[in-house]
This record gives sequence, structure tokens and C-alpha cells, in this order.
Amino acid sequence: MSDWISKINSAIKYSFYAIFLITPLVMWPTSFELFEFNKMWFVFAIAIFIFFAWGVKMIIEGKFEVRRTPLDIPIALFLASQVISTITSMEPHTSLWGYYSRFNGGLFSEVTYIFLYYAFATNLISSDSERKPISYSLLSISLLSGAVVALWGLPSHYGYDPTCFLFRGTLDVKCWTEQFQPTIRIFSTLGQPNWMGTFLAALIPISLGLGLTKVIRDTKKIKLAAGLLMLTFLFYICLLFTGSQSSFVGLGMGLFIFFGFFVFKNLKHLKNLVSKEKPQRYLLIAFIIFLFTTFLVGSPISSLNKYTTLSGLQKLSEPAVKQTQNAKTDSTFEGNTNIQLGGSQSSAIRLIVWQGALDLFRQYPLFGTGVETFAYAYYKVKPLEHNLTSEWDYLYNKAHNEYLNFLATTGVFGLGSYLLIIAFFLLRAVKTVLKDRDKEKLPLLLGIIGGYVAILISNFFGFSVVVINIFFFLFPLFFFDIASDKILSRTFSFPKKAVATQELGTRNLAFLVLLALFSFYLEFHLLNFWFADKQYAYGYNLGKAGEFAAAYEPLNNAVKLLPDEDLYKDELSINMATLAVLLQQNGRATESAEFAKNAKALSDEVIATHPKNIVYYKTRARVAYALAQLDPSYIDLAISTVEEARKLAPTDAKLVYNEALFYNQKGDTQKMLDLLDEALVLKPNYLDVYYARALLLSQLAKEQPNKATEYNRQARSDLEYILKNIDPTHSSSKELLKSL
Repeated sequence: MSDWISKINSAIKYSFYAIFLITPLVMWPTSFELFEFNKMWFVFAIAIFIFFAWGVKMIIEGKFEVRRTPLDIPIALFLASQVISTITSMEPHTSLWGYYSRFNGGLFSEVTYIFLYYAFATNLISSDSERKPISYSLLSISLLSGAVVALWGLPSHYGYDPTCFLFRGTLDVKCWTEQFQPTIRIFSTLGQPNWMGTFLAALIPISLGLGLTKVIRDTKKIKLAAGLLMLTFLFYICLLFTGSQSSFVGLGMGLFIFFGFFVFKNLKHLKNLVSKEKPQRYLLIAFIIFLFTTFLVGSPISSLNKYTTLSGLQKLSEPAVKQTQNAKTDSTFEGNTNIQLGGSQSSAIRLIVWQGALDLFRQYPLFGTGVETFAYAYYKVKPLEHNLTSEWDYLYNKAHNEYLNFLATTGVFGLGSYLLIIAFFLLRAVKTVLKDRDKEKLPLLLGIIGGYVAILISNFFGFSVVVINIFFFLFPLFFFDIASDKILSRTFSFPKKAVATQELGTRNLAFLVLLALFSFYLEFHLLNFWFADKQYAYGYNLGKAGEFAAAYEPLNNAVKLLPDEDLYKDELSINMATLAVLLQQNGRATESAEFAKNAKALSDEVIATHPKNIVYYKTRARVAYALAQLDPSYIDLAISTVEEARKLAPTDAKLVYNEALFYNQKGDTQKMLDLLDEALVLKPNYLDVYYARALLLSQLAKEQPNKATEYNRQARSDLEYILKNIDPTHSSSKELLKSL
């Protein structure tokens, strides 16, 4: 059976190779979310295969064995926090799977990362000190994958995106919407500039450390070291092209740790820093490359560029009037740290969202609102200031701060255990580096620490994605493995004195069959989910394009493929309600009634299962409003639904506005006016509300001549406010103003 054990170990090894090589590259054009969803599904699929292989190995060996690591206690506490928070969650389904489209961050994904941590530690870390640690190979594979990501994304900065060529057959950037402009901020196969920036920030210290290791270990491999230095330069210039401020700051801290510790460990040799000592010269060249590249390209932080970049110095030499014009342009661009351009500064919006996260923590201090439930919980505490930003109506599914996100959704237990993982690793890593005298290992160990710190800093202004979570959990193991940490020689085994079987008995064969069937079921469920998502994406996009009849079949197929995913039923309910109206207009009353009945039934089912999900309440209000065109009594359902939704989102001005429209359809103009006034309290610059009120007042002026003067005066005031303070080009307001 030893041959089988060797083959299983090889299968597990190559599975990890696949995770680190392929995961950053995975994307698919027809899924609801092109990038993260497919990456998460790929990791799930590989993890299930590793689970099967490891299970077979344990059956053959006749024992359950797990390697002990320095992070066992904090990881156990973290896992417990996620389980408890899922049990007490306001939206358990989301807590299990994660927020739909990305899924990363749900309980299943966290369990997967922890499983991969122990699968790697137990099966691939060798206690043989003479054997080269496998972590070297995995880090090299990560750099290779990073090179592909960088080279794939770099042409898009110049208007030639390989993704558009792959999916649309045109080598340009026209396949992206206005929200995605890779010529301004590249994102490659990661899907978002900040995600790509963090990925590269984690790899840059490692590529630098691995290159320095080559120089120290074998001076004959200087060409390989030079190649790694060029790779570092490629990563860095692509990071600058992402325009990610958080990644830039994270990399800065990571490199500060890297250079600082290396200099501290080599204080005696500082006098040789500019001598012919190759390690010192290598670092000096790297440092110059970072400075020179930043000088030419500029950093993502505009305020740093004035005196430190070529473009900044050129602007200083320009006439004062032109400098003022450029400053206005720069200030407009500086606020654009998200993919979308223009609007409120993301830093200001982020502070508002952080305030909401802290408010959630105060209400749910121990276990939070539930794993990955920020998208729904934030509505409950959304500050009024958010309504004055350009992103006032966006759904924020993350706190845009990894730590505050854990605090809001998993409470002090979740954040505390997460921080324990970080603290345990960094304290042990620093202690190891300070004591270790192996100069060959030092650069790569410092590279791992630097990459890890870059992730931690970047996540303070953002959140983890699939690739970054893999790095977060496995970088510490790479460090322990390369440092030959003695604690990794300990294992937990049950039973302790098991003997590997030479032949499979009936009982073990039965276990193997059950394990295979269970693993196959999990893989099949993943595949089925993936196909359901494709159907949902197709139907959803058709619905957005107004092709409601064409959207019905794929949405219905999605529900059939995955009946437990109520998001599909939610979308199908509004589709069926719309079709009911269209069928009635075409004289097909019987079919219309059937569709209306089913739409109402689906909506009832979704709300009953998710009583605290504000998104589903909003859809239900749309369903009721559509059905009210067939039966006026449905308008009362729309109103009651909005009132329930307002309990979950008390500062949502759009809900109040919609309720006002519902009362208008009911004929209660005074209630409509009261609600419009209430909406303006929540959002004083709400254009639609001002225009709706002006339109209503102008109609009342015609219906009530004795009050026409006062109504017209109020309507004129609202319209003038729109044109003066909100949108001077609003044509509808101009036309209505002329008619008064």
C-alpha cells in the first residue's frame, strides 16, 4: 500500500499546485459574476478532491492524523466564531454560502480555507530536515501565476484587453461598461483594481526575497535572480496601473518590514551596501527600481506625486493658471478610488460605511449580525450622511474594511479570533527571524512576512477575495515550513498505534465507497449550482434588457436546477408579475391570472423564508405594484410591504419615495405629499422627490383653481431648487417650469 500512499501524496501536491497556479486566472463570461464566483467554485472543487484523497489515505493507513501547528488555538476559535455567528445569523442561507455572486467569506468558504490549511500541513510538510520544503515550489508557482496575471492585464492599460479578445473576439476594451475602464485602472483576471493590487502587493516582497535568496545561495544563478528582479518590476508597475491606494500603502508597509529587518540583521555589513557584495547591490538596485518607477509613473496617491514624480515636477514649472486647472482635474480624479469614475470621494463614503459597521457592532456585540450579512444589516444603521453621496443607493455588501466587517457580522468573538491568528503568526515569525542565523532562508522568510503585512494593510481599506484568503491562511504555513519550525513535527493521531493495512477489508472498502459517493455528490452539487447560476445570469440579463418573455425560461430553469436558492425565485417572481401584466394587455386573461398567482406565491415563499432580507422586500413591493395594474387591491400589499421594509431600513429615502408613489396610485394625494416631505428629510437633495412633488402640485393647481396660485408657487420653488442646486440641465424640470 506504500505505493498508493505515495500516489495520493502526489495527487494532493499537484492539487495544491493547481490552486496556486490556476485560481488567480479563473473567470467565465456567462456566469452572474465573472471572476470571484468561478474562482471560489474552482477552489471548492479542488478542495473536495483533496478531501477525497486524504480520506482514502487515512483509510489505508488506518488512522486519522492531523499535523499540529502554532495557529491551532486561534484557528479553532475563529472557526467556532463563524459557526456560532452562522447559527445566530439574521440570514442563515447567506451566512452559509456567502453573499451571492462572490460567495467568498461564507462559512463554507472559511471551512474550506481551514481545511486546506490542515491538508497542506498534514500531507505536504515533511519532517525530513534534509528534504527541500515544498513551500518553495508553491511560492514559485504563485509568482508564475502572478506573471500571467500581470502580463494579461498590462495591455489593457493601453486599450488592448486580452479578456475582450477571449470573450468577444476584439482586442480592445469595448467589452466593459463605463464602470470598468482598464485604461484608467487595470484589473486583469482578478476583476477589480484593488483586488489585483493586493494580489501583486503580496507577491512583490516574495519575488524580491526569492531573488535575493538565489543571489546569496548561488552567485552563479545571477541571471535567475535578475529575472526575478524584472518580475518584481513588472508586478510593481502593474500595481501602479491599478491605481489602488490601499494596495500601494500595503506594499509600502510590506517593503518597509522587508528592508528594515534585512538591514537590522546585517548591520555589520552596512558599510558594504554600495560595495561589490552582491546581496547588498541586489537590494540597492531593487530600491532604485522602486523609486525610479514611481518617479516616472506616479503613485496612486495624488498628494504624494507633486514633488516626487516627473509629472508632478513638470506641473510645478507650469504657469499658475494652468496649475490651478490641473489641480481641479486631479482633485476630480483623486476621489476615484473605485472602478467607477466621478461622484463622491470613496474615502468619505468609506468613513460613513465604517460608522455604520461600528453601529452594528454596538447592537450585536458578541456574535454580530451573521457571517456575510453586512449587505442587509447595514440598511438598519445606514447613516443619513450616506444619502448625500453619489453612492447613496448602492448596496454595500462589505464594510470595505476587513476588520470592521468581521466586527459587524461576527462580533467581538469573530474579530478577536481573527486578530489572534494574525498576532500568533506575526509574533512567532518575528521571533524566528530574530533568532534564525540562516542567511539563505532570511530573505524569503522576510518576503513572506512582507507579503502578509501587505495583505493586512490593504484589507484595512478593503476586503479579502478568494486568492487573498488562500494567501492569508497558507502563507503562515509556508513560513513555518521554510523555517523548519520544530512544532510542525508534532501530529495528532487516532488511534495512536494504528497499522497500515496491506489489503482492504470489507469494512474499509465500504468506507471508501461511501467516501467516493459523498465526494461525488459534493462535486455534482457544485456543477449543478454552476449551471443554475448560468441560467440565472442569462435570465437576469434578459430581464434587465426588457426581454421578459425570453427571460422566463432560463429563470425557471435556474429554480428547477437549484430549488433552495431563493434569489432565483425572487427574480422569477418579478419576471412573472411583469409577464402577467403583458399577457393581460394582450388579451390573454387566463394565462395572466395564472402568472399573477404564481408570482404572488413565489414572493410569499421567499419572504417567509427570509423575513429580515431587505432586498427581497424591495422585490416584493415591485411584484405587488406590478400586480396592482391587474387588481387595484394589490396596492395595499405594496404599501404594507414597503412599511415592513422601512423597519429594516429606516433611513432609506427611496423606500419612502416609492411608498409615496403607491399612495398616489391609491388616490391619497395628501399622504403622498407627507411622504415626499419625509423623503426629503432623509435625503435633502433627492431630485426625483422634488420633481414628483412639483408635478403633483401642478396637477392640484389645475384641479383646485382656488389654491392654484399657492400650489404653482410651491411647484415653481421645487423646480427652481432642482435647476439651481441639483441638476441645471434637468430638461423635465425646465419644461414643467415653463408650463406653470
